[in-house]
Amino acid sequence: MKKNPHLKVKPGIPFRWLVASLAAVLLLFGRASAQYEEPRISLSMEKATVESVLEQLRSRYGYSFIYQPQDLDIRKPVSIHVTDKSIGEVLDIVLALQPVTYEVRAKIIHISPKKKAETADATKNRSVEGRVTDETGDPVIGAAVVIKGTTRGVSTGSEGNFRLDVPKDAVLHITALGYVSTDIPVNGRSYIAVKMLQDTKIVEEVVVVGYGVQKKANLTGAVSTINVSKEIASRPLTNLSTALAGMSAGLQVMQSSGQPNGDVASFRIRGTGTLNASSPLILIDGMEQTFTDINPNDIATVSVLKDAASCAIYGNRGANGVILITTKTGTKGKINVNYSGVFSFNQPSNLIELVSNSADYMELMNESSNNVGQGDIFSAETIALWRNAEKDPNGISSKGYPNRVAYPNTDWYKAIFKNKMMMEHTVSVVGATERTNFNFSGTYLDNPGLITGSGLKKYYIRSNISVNIADWLTVGNRTYGYQNDVERNSTSGTLTGLGFKKMVPSIYPYYDGMYGAPEPKEEDPQSHNPLWDIESTGGSYTYSQINTSMFADVRFLKDFVYHANFDWTRYWREDLYHTKSVGKYSFSQGQMAIAPKPSEELSSMFYTLGNKRWRFEQTLTWNKTLNDVHEIGALVGYEEMKASTYTVDAQKTGLIDETITDLSTATEMKAIYGGNSEYSSRSVFGRVTYAYDSRYLLEMNLRWDGSSRFAPQSRWGWFPSFSAGWRISQERFMENVPLDNLKLRASWGKLGNNSIGNYEWQSTYDAANYPLGNSLHSGLAMTALANSFLQWESTAITNIGLEIGALRNRLIFEADIYHKLTDGILYRPAIYAAMGNKTAPYENIAEVVNRGVELSAGWNDRKGNFTYGVKANFAYNRNRVSKYKGELQRGWTTDSEGNRVYQTNIGDVSTGTTNRVIEGKMINEFYTLETYKGDQTYFHPDGSVNINGGPRDGMIRTPKDMQWLSAMKDAGYSFYPNQSIGAANIWYGDYIYADLNGDGVYGNGHDYDFQNLSTQPKYNYGLQAYASWKGVDLSMNWAGAAGFGIYWYEVGQNSSATIFGYAIPKAIADDHYFYDPANPNDPRTNLTSKNPRLSRNSGASQNGEVSTLHLERGDYLKLKNLTVGYTFPSGILRKLRMQSLRVYLSCENLWTITGFSGMDPEMQTGVGYVTMRQFALGVNVTF
Repeated sequence: MKKNPHLKVKPGIPFRWLVASLAAVLLLFGRASAQYEEPRISLSMEKATVESVLEQLRSRYGYSFIYQPQDLDIRKPVSIHVTDKSIGEVLDIVLALQPVTYEVRAKIIHISPKKKAETADATKNRSVEGRVTDETGDPVIGAAVVIKGTTRGVSTGSEGNFRLDVPKDAVLHITALGYVSTDIPVNGRSYIAVKMLQDTKIVEEVVVVGYGVQKKANLTGAVSTINVSKEIASRPLTNLSTALAGMSAGLQVMQSSGQPNGDVASFRIRGTGTLNASSPLILIDGMEQTFTDINPNDIATVSVLKDAASCAIYGNRGANGVILITTKTGTKGKINVNYSGVFSFNQPSNLIELVSNSADYMELMNESSNNVGQGDIFSAETIALWRNAEKDPNGISSKGYPNRVAYPNTDWYKAIFKNKMMMEHTVSVVGATERTNFNFSGTYLDNPGLITGSGLKKYYIRSNISVNIADWLTVGNRTYGYQNDVERNSTSGTLTGLGFKKMVPSIYPYYDGMYGAPEPKEEDPQSHNPLWDIESTGGSYTYSQINTSMFADVRFLKDFVYHANFDWTRYWREDLYHTKSVGKYSFSQGQMAIAPKPSEELSSMFYTLGNKRWRFEQTLTWNKTLNDVHEIGALVGYEEMKASTYTVDAQKTGLIDETITDLSTATEMKAIYGGNSEYSSRSVFGRVTYAYDSRYLLEMNLRWDGSSRFAPQSRWGWFPSFSAGWRISQERFMENVPLDNLKLRASWGKLGNNSIGNYEWQSTYDAANYPLGNSLHSGLAMTALANSFLQWESTAITNIGLEIGALRNRLIFEADIYHKLTDGILYRPAIYAAMGNKTAPYENIAEVVNRGVELSAGWNDRKGNFTYGVKANFAYNRNRVSKYKGELQRGWTTDSEGNRVYQTNIGDVSTGTTNRVIEGKMINEFYTLETYKGDQTYFHPDGSVNINGGPRDGMIRTPKDMQWLSAMKDAGYSFYPNQSIGAANIWYGDYIYADLNGDGVYGNGHDYDFQNLSTQPKYNYGLQAYASWKGVDLSMNWAGAAGFGIYWYEVGQNSSATIFGYAIPKAIADDHYFYDPANPNDPRTNLTSKNPRLSRNSGASQNGEVSTLHLERGDYLKLKNLTVGYTFPSGILRKLRMQSLRVYLSCENLWTITGFSGMDPEMQTGVGYVTMRQFALGVNVTF
């Protein structure tokens, strides 16, 4: 027999031996087939050649292949990602685009060309077209569409389209990476629309972790992932933080303000574990940034790293958790132009109601004055004047102004906060070719804010590009930047300062180019016009940043990858500030009440801050799979960083003209200041991972960090972690258990924190004034004390986790329990006043323990065209200061003279006032008085007073309550703060406080106690749900927190104590205690209100003490988002030359369930710049 010189045999054995072997196999096949078990194949190869795939099947699974070289293009690129598939299913994918067929006999596969008859028959077949999309209507590119039972097929194009000649009764077998394979009967159709479901199997799902990615199945750390582009893409987001609330167990996000510019939100991962900076590390494509630096439209995924196993690779920066943000990249084979537009109607989510009727306000102020034994403030004549004007608001007053202006009834919150329109536009070009991947985007955001003069215009640009120069080399660059142009006035100071307390309804905000003044003749002339306060200053803020990152990946020796990355960031902030010449006008008097400032009293200020930072990172990774069961990975890396900051601040007065605010036009220098600082760090780190048969998992991380913030002898710190996992579901004894995934994992690790100033280990000097003779002279003085013994703050975390997947992973459950110990906490305790103006040094002084539980569950399913899902998460965390300045000692003792005395060391062992840091308690636990609680029995049977027999809630409401109080006073007991009984002191409608130490003095300094409540929530929870049907989709996100307190007591906002010229809250006005013992039948009588009487004695009010009376629970549940959308059918879009089009209506901050009486419990304060409720119309278009 003559050898065919073109016949190729794999694996390269002599032909005669092949013939002999093949004959033997064929002879024995019939007998052995009953014992032969076909192996199940798992393979993941991207952009590999057909030859390399066949080689993997040979070396790993023992298959041999016979084919002619002219029949098979072995250099053709192919991508395959399969798990637990048969050899036939694998070959259908590998050979889908080749003109060949194959035959499998045991482990020998014969590949041959298709028969001519088959080709001829194909020309007689009918042509079928179609489009393959995912569940959201986006095209699935590169899907293999194959006639089942053959190898004939095509791949979908950039729009998901395909065309194929098929027999009339053919069945199309369609496969794509990340989707469930599906079979579609043709049934004579000429067009077929295919919607593919995401593959819920998690075996090959990858998760972004520190300096790389890992298969989720092999992950041993506590990491949660949020697919931003899928889960929160249709929300009117001005920043990312609002979108993350409620999305991940253990991630607490609370928005503290609705003011534009800045991501004014607090972030905590697994609670507060330290007494200094406790925010997590945020990395955007590996670069340390903040949420204000990223455009939400550019984000693909967010990974939240919560335990030491996942965070230790970041060492000194990971003690408070890590948030990894990955931006979007292109998809190979297509180039898309995307437009996203949002038009949002914004309104305040909730406003405090104040008394806005001036006549009512005057009567209430008179009542509060009478209640403390004083006369009326406002005359009956003035009140009548306002009542009459109210009846004819558009009538003209004697000075020519409308009655509503001359005799105003102003609702100040509605006058300040206005409904506004916001818009955002984003354009991006995203794509990938054979060698290049790119994403270019730009965004314009115009958010005018809810208060005039507080708006923001923001401009984002981003460029992500990577190029495969060769099979072994990839280089790229990521560059992004933004500029914020922010209007400036005195909004912040006014909302939380005197301007929003000392205001009355009888001032008109603004009319005919003039700001109003107090109109009643009896009113306090110093009462504020908040709009005047806000607009009395002007200027702007400009924030700019540019960041660029250059990187290269070098692949060598098959399993090694060297990665180098250099980041450079430049940030500028420029503040311009100047005062305005604005006066106040009395519209009822027709004259100026306060004259505008002369130009010589006007001032101008300029402040600039600059920051430069660079970081160089190198890593070397090695990954290898041995014998198909041993997966080994290793990483070593080096990182170096340096940052510097400078500031310049100058102020001058005496402007030549109000409209010219340049510093050079002012005449007198008032202040000038400047400074700079630097900080640098170096790190060496490594990671080793091992997985045996995807069942037994091990990982170790180690990082060695050096920081310039510590003295040379304490500069370096070691931070290791160890973790292990057991995929129980992969064990043979689990074969008949209906679980797709069951994994147990555990970890322990140690992390570092150096969140202190750059020079805390050294004494620093600053400008100071020295008294010489009878005058002060400028000089230099030591202003901060040194501590050269400062060391790293460290956090050790132990974590145990459980993951469960069932019913084809449609049902997912995950649980984690952890213990976190932070010791050597860097904290600056108070020092004695005798040290003068010296700043206390930091010390490694404290220790905090956090314990918590995290639970999350989800269900995703599809019934025909209906797809739906729900996810829920819950987290419990409680912290305790386990070490600080010593234990609290308090109680009764006997002094040297035999007297019984009460002693406490609270001032020596704690820091703070209403919230304190002390051993054995939560961080910043509330420390207050408690209101008295009695049983209302008043007296013992023998007639003696019962100290426990007073009013049930502590308020003196009835004559019996007053009789008891008088008897207690007669018996020698004291009631602080006002002590004596009387209308101006303790009277009907006043609260008394508990005597916790039993010294007979109720409500003095020894009766303060801890309330088992702090500012940090113990519970955080979230719920997400979605559904879609034939292009219509609905989604919602709920988020909430519980187990925390808000202390809110502000005169003019929620206080029943009044001050001349201050506001009165409407809730108090409508419901407050009233009783006049001289006229019990007064129609105003109200004995049941929980709110005290109105009393014009603020500062001396019995009800104004720091007590549980004003400590509210902040528990809340919010419907953060509700979105309804529609995706247009592809048939319509093809005519419009669009790839996809979706319109949606999205509502943000729609509903809050809470018992808190302030604006928004999420703000953790009663008043401020209120959060927004948004109603947005949006459109997403892809061309």
